[in-house]
Amino acid sequence: METTKTRIFIADVRALNEPHRLAAAMQVVSQARREKAARLKTREAKALSVGAEMLLQQALEWVHGISGALRIASGADGKPMLSDYPDIHFNLSHSGHYVVCGLGSRPVGVDIQKMARPNLKLARRFFASSEADWLWALPAGQQTQGLYDLWALKEAYMKYTGKGFRLPLHAFQIDCHHGEPITSSTAIILDGKNMPVVIKNFPELEDYVIWSVTDTVGFQGKLEWLGL
Repeated sequence: METTKTRIFIADVRALNEPHRLAAAMQVVSQARREKAARLKTREAKALSVGAEMLLQQALEWVHGISGALRIASGADGKPMLSDYPDIHFNLSHSGHYVVCGLGSRPVGVDIQKMARPNLKLARRFFASSEADWLWALPAGQQTQGLYDLWALKEAYMKYTGKGFRLPLHAFQIDCHHGEPITSSTAIILDGKNMPVVIKNFPELEDYVIWSVTDTVGFQGKLEWLGL
């Protein structure tokens, strides 16, 4: 498969909150996704879960001309993979009203978080001490954004590795510039393995943070919107 830059797609799932739209959507996703959505309690949670796989379907058709039902399995580390297209890498995330999908020829991790008033004390509990120190050193008006940037970037990296939360948040650290916000050009991931990764922030969506991690191929442009 040709090596191509990783693309990040996004979709608004609010239309799926309507019962008839959600029922129709449930029929076009995989059996595993239907079962997962059925276990969720709220219609909004079901819409996000189903919408994530629908976005993957749309992205695959847009980029590769692949249509129809998908067979999704777990790879060696438990990371979801396309059974029929093992050379196509993807990753999904959702929060608030939106789902995002990273798609490319190399491993990718992506995370979206809707920002709310956080408990900054969580930083001391879950992050490396240097990260917590960086967060508390930010001006008060930047600390909420800083916490969500840090959390989303760390989750994106954990998903990129394929380990997810089996790689604890404190097991690696983001090397942040003291007193400065995290940016794609300044953040460095330190995990003791010297893995060459490319980091990208997508700041276009107000009240949300979106971070993604891939390796040497890098990313293509901005967020790409698709309809569900």
